[in-house]
Amino acid sequence: MGLGRGKKACDKCGTVTGPRAYICKNCNSPFIFKNKSREDRNTKIIRNINWKELTKGDKIKVAGGPFFVHRGDFIPMGYRGKFLVERVDENGIVAWGLDKNAGFCHIWMNGDIQNKETGVWKTAHKILKLKPKTVEV
Repeated sequence: MGLGRGKKACDKCGTVTGPRAYICKNCNSPFIFKNKSREDRNTKIIRNINWKELTKGDKIKVAGGPFFVHRGDFIPMGYRGKFLVERVDENGIVAWGLDKNAGFCHIWMNGDIQNKETGVWKTAHKILKLKPKTVEV
């Protein structure tokens, strides 16, 4: 019989505990957790940034952006993922994608407008700046 949802069992004594327990309450043996990737351990996220102040070489994480509404269905049309900034223009950010299937793109950051021909709503993307963590010695 399997464990219920949100439960885990100790490998040494078999005691069932909650999903977020770090140590078994019966035998005090630690649970093994998945290691974070090197990038996750060494990257600091900066949330409130002015996109016009980005410079060539900055790494950003992008979500949101333009969308299309068809019969009540929301269809995202924007970019998402990690990008390397090439330059900034008056309407947005020109960048290279860092993910496997990404290429060269223009990330829209200006105001909300609707294209009359296609019906696509252009809205600003949400961006986070990725900065390497500094290690103090």
